[in-house]
Amino acid sequence: MSPSRMAATATALLLTLTATAANGAVRHVAWAGMVLGTDGSKIRGEVEMLAGKDAGTSVVEVSYARDAAGAVRPWHVHVGSCAKGGPVLGAASAYPVLRVDGTGAADGKATLRLMLPDSGSFYVNVHESASAMSKIVACGDLLLEE
Repeated sequence: MSPSRMAATATALLLTLTATAANGAVRHVAWAGMVLGTDGSKIRGEVEMLAGKDAGTSVVEVSYARDAAGAVRPWHVHVGSCAKGGPVLGAASAYPVLRVDGTGAADGKATLRLMLPDSGSFYVNVHESASAMSKIVACGDLLLEE
C-alpha cells in the first residue's frame, strides 16, 4: 500500500473512531477483499471500502495488476456476491473508469453518498468495457473488517 493510501486509510479510521466515540454507537471500520480475474483473466488486486471524510459518505478504492495495457474498465461495488450478483451500490456515475497503464496496473477511487454499511454483502466487479458491460473480467467479494 502506498504512503498516501496508508495516510488516507489512517484518516478514515480516525474519523470513524471519532464518530463512534461521539455517538456512542459501534460502527465497523472497513470492508475489504481481493479482486481476481474471471474467465482466464490474470487480474489480481485489492478493494477497500471505508467511511468517507464527510458525514454520510463512503470511499471505495480498488487497485490491481496483470491487465491489458491501455484498457479502460468500468467498475462498481454491488450489493450481493460475485456468485449471486446484485444492484450497484450508490450511483453508478460515482465510479470513474479504471485506466490501465503500460504495466497492466490500474487503480481508482469512488466517493459514494451513503454511510459505510455495517452489515450486508457486497462485491466489486470490473467490466470488459463500456460497450461490453455484461462481460466481467474481475470480481471480488468484500468482507467486513471489525
